[in-house]
Amino acid sequence: MAVQPPLPSEAVEETAPQTFTLNRAREELGLPFAEFELALQLGEIGTVAGGAADRPRVSAAEVARVRGQDGGTQALLSRIELVSTTAAAELLGIGRDRMLRLTRAGCVRPVRWYVNRYRALVWLYLAGELREFAVARPALLAGKLPSEVRAADAEGVDLRARGWRSRQVTRLVQDAPGPWEEAAVWAALLGPEVTGEAVPNPHERRRLRGIHAALPYGHPGPLAGPALIRRLTVADAPDEVAAGLLALAEALGRARAGERVPPKPRHEPWGAAPPEPAGALVTGRGVMLAPSPSPSPSPSPLSGAGADGWAVGERPRRSLLRLLRGRRQAVDG
Repeated sequence: MAVQPPLPSEAVEETAPQTFTLNRAREELGLPFAEFELALQLGEIGTVAGGAADRPRVSAAEVARVRGQDGGTQALLSRIELVSTTAAAELLGIGRDRMLRLTRAGCVRPVRWYVNRYRALVWLYLAGELREFAVARPALLAGKLPSEVRAADAEGVDLRARGWRSRQVTRLVQDAPGPWEEAAVWAALLGPEVTGEAVPNPHERRRLRGIHAALPYGHPGPLAGPALIRRLTVADAPDEVAAGLLALAEALGRARAGERVPPKPRHEPWGAAPPEPAGALVTGRGVMLAPSPSPSPSPSPLSGAGADGWAVGERPRRSLLRLLRGRRQAVDG
């Protein structure tokens, strides 16, 4: 029988796609550190898992895509341009007071925040989103403000922190490679106290903290104290906490199911015990069944989606709301 000659090594060897470390990718694109970090946060530059420490990397194809798009890196920089409230008002041609009332009502969600040298909290917005907002809702830029905005202003409602958390959670959940990573995002949003009650297993709590101890908050400045960071990064409204609990339960249900090993069959003379409901979350207050859909953040109704920044398929049970009452004052501290 004739022996087939070996194929050239080029034909049989599978070469892995070339990837760069984050710093090398930044240099390849010629971006400053802050702008490159923001582009990663906003999903403008995609990453892949890789490396011995499983750190994210950027593929050569992604670098080429950013370079090859219309305008190249300059177009990217224009899309991620950040402006303060004062600069946003000037961009939209309105007064700063009106801009403040619109942002507090959740019409535009901030992207970043920091504490300046005067110990004032500064919110930053995407200039591109502000331009889109001006085109989509020109009525909010002139004349009398809608009753919803005026009522929110009169009641002292401020949805800026919640809008920022909504944006952060949305991106982190989308980028989560598995259910444990997704559950860690919701645990970070809820904070250690609420998560401690919802996840009684200490091993699972440690695992979640090891992935995300808190929502990433960038560079808040040296004057941003722990109390302020906690107030801005942890869910505070009862319905926001309820949505996070439901999403955490659903993600944990999928994570546990993926690791569950079927037990060996054995004789049960009196019949086997009924199985635990899939996705159940056992707490000190009973069993909470996880919903099928995971609640996802949504924008304000004034900008085309929910002012509270969250959309839940069903309203929480009254017992759950009673459970959550009293938390808001402790978290707001």
